[in-house]
Amino acid sequence: MVLEAQQGFEEGLSWGQEAMAAASVGLWVLERDVASGQMRLLTNAVTRRLLGVPDDISPEDCAEFWRTHVDSRDINRIWESLEDFKKHTEMREMRYSYNHPQLGSIRVRCGGRRVSQKGDKVLRLAGYHQDINELHAAHQALRESLSRLSLACRLGWLGVFELGRHKGKLEFTCNEVFYEQFGLREGAGAEERLAVMEKRILPEDRQRWRNLCRAEGWTVGFQEHVELRVNHPWRGLCWFALAYEVVGTQEEPRIAGYVSDVTKHRQHERVLREAKESAEAANAAKSIFLANMSHEIRTPMNGIMGMAHLVLNTELNPQQRDYVEKIHSTCESLLDIINDLLDFSKIEANHMELENLPFQPEKELEAVLALLRPRTHHKNCTLESRIDPRIPPTLMGDALRLRQILLNLGGNAIKFSERGTVRIDFQLVRRKLNNVTLACIVSDEGIGMSGEEQERIFTPFSQADTSITRRFGGTGLGLALCRRLAVLMGGRINVQSGPGKGSVFTVELPFGVGQEDMFAPDLAEADHKVEFACLQGLRVLMAEDGDINREIMEVLLSGMGVECMAVSNGQEALDAWRQHVDEIDLVLMDVQMPVMDGYTATREIRASGLPGAVDVPIVAMTAYAMRGDAERSLQAGMNAHLTKPIDVRELTLTLKRLARTCDERREAAHNTDSRNL
Repeated sequence: MVLEAQQGFEEGLSWGQEAMAAASVGLWVLERDVASGQMRLLTNAVTRRLLGVPDDISPEDCAEFWRTHVDSRDINRIWESLEDFKKHTEMREMRYSYNHPQLGSIRVRCGGRRVSQKGDKVLRLAGYHQDINELHAAHQALRESLSRLSLACRLGWLGVFELGRHKGKLEFTCNEVFYEQFGLREGAGAEERLAVMEKRILPEDRQRWRNLCRAEGWTVGFQEHVELRVNHPWRGLCWFALAYEVVGTQEEPRIAGYVSDVTKHRQHERVLREAKESAEAANAAKSIFLANMSHEIRTPMNGIMGMAHLVLNTELNPQQRDYVEKIHSTCESLLDIINDLLDFSKIEANHMELENLPFQPEKELEAVLALLRPRTHHKNCTLESRIDPRIPPTLMGDALRLRQILLNLGGNAIKFSERGTVRIDFQLVRRKLNNVTLACIVSDEGIGMSGEEQERIFTPFSQADTSITRRFGGTGLGLALCRRLAVLMGGRINVQSGPGKGSVFTVELPFGVGQEDMFAPDLAEADHKVEFACLQGLRVLMAEDGDINREIMEVLLSGMGVECMAVSNGQEALDAWRQHVDEIDLVLMDVQMPVMDGYTATREIRASGLPGAVDVPIVAMTAYAMRGDAERSLQAGMNAHLTKPIDVRELTLTLKRLARTCDERREAAHNTDSRNL
């Protein structure tokens, strides 16, 4: 009887069996005796497979099996729905968890309606049964993804929006972050939200938003990033970065995008910009301060060193000569400190420029030794050197900076050595084609340093011995400058030392290889006594506002056989030039003077239109030694630049070089006069 009922049920549904099986949807009929509560569940094959019951199970046992495998958390809800079916015949659907005997807990979608008449003793329901476990898992994953996306948007304060039109009606949706970003009221219509947003965007940025909202210009696939400034109702001025893309179809395009708050970023940028401007202003002020201090210190030093030089050229007893020589050497030491400070400042400001000129390493080493030997006279130590014969005789690079490094290291080695040997060696590290790496090794047998002291000696204004009882003076800047110069030249410096074992400084520097015939004999350089014959009768106009410096220059020039006309400011120099233009061969022009500075006086002389105004040699004399001072002199129309304190040898060589120009001018003027006669 049971089999006949089941067979009859299945035959009645034969029209949809294949479709139902393909969709994994089972059909059932549930009969429940209203009085006794007994139930019978008639199922097709798909439903029995989904429930996990055998094919030969009776409807009564099938109903009981189903009831006992429904998750206990959902069973009460199912009984409530069965009671509701007594009153209504509408199709109803519900989802619940079912404990499958083989598959475990699965999600089920079940729908049905009442097919019996109201008031019948047997409540009959017909419906379907479907396993939606995979669909449920997909939906759950989607919900979790959306939840994570929403969390990410909240944590990242990322507003998401979509704007479009459908059947001519404006549609605008966004997440809660977007509402908060623009201070919008939730629940407001699209038109109202857009109107409020446009009102809060600053007028300068409003047109960008209008262009974005103009649907006529939307092209699917178009992307854009814009930045908008917004007057937020309670946060004040805000910066928002907006990125969007036109999506959808060409018939109904829409834009989807996101908005990120970049207010803090813009505020940080402003703080950094202000800090940068403040640092640049401070750096400029420091440069001006250094330039002024250089001028103020060099000007009296020029007088001290000049007077010392003049005194040394007079008859002195040994004690007097010793005193004056010490004055002169002390001034040179102070000048070295000033030069180190200026060079350090130039490197910090990235204003240090390196030369790439040919030089002879052997001669550079000899020059360094010549400058260091006088420092060993009062020490019980000797100065030695060695140069690797494999080093090319001519190299390309900045010999001045190489000499500066060696003088600093060699001076320190002598300073910290009471006895023993100070060595300066040049070694070839490697050579590759036309490039070499040179190792300059400066060693001593002095007091040495501990490991802790070695870690800080390259720090600016730091010294190995910082105690109040330290034996050796200095600024603590020399080694820091050596390291920065070495790095600037593409090299490196390191030290090996130990207390009482002396120190070894090694500087590795790259240089190019020059041609051996790049140096022609220079008679002027070779003549250390400096012949003044070619300067005899040279007529010089000298402008210098300092009385002592002017007196020194007059004596120096007179000793060279130069006829000197001295004035105290630029205006007097210009007047003297106009009155004695035929009697002046060369002009020595101080840069900083009262009434009229040297630059202005030079430009006035060049523009005077008098004979020789364009080509008369003018030499700048200045206590300024910052970057650009020499270039400024040349731009003002000067021919050369001398830095105070004036080096007598450099002054002499400059005058000798320019004296040739003066002779050519005299000869040209004489030939012109002869033709006129």
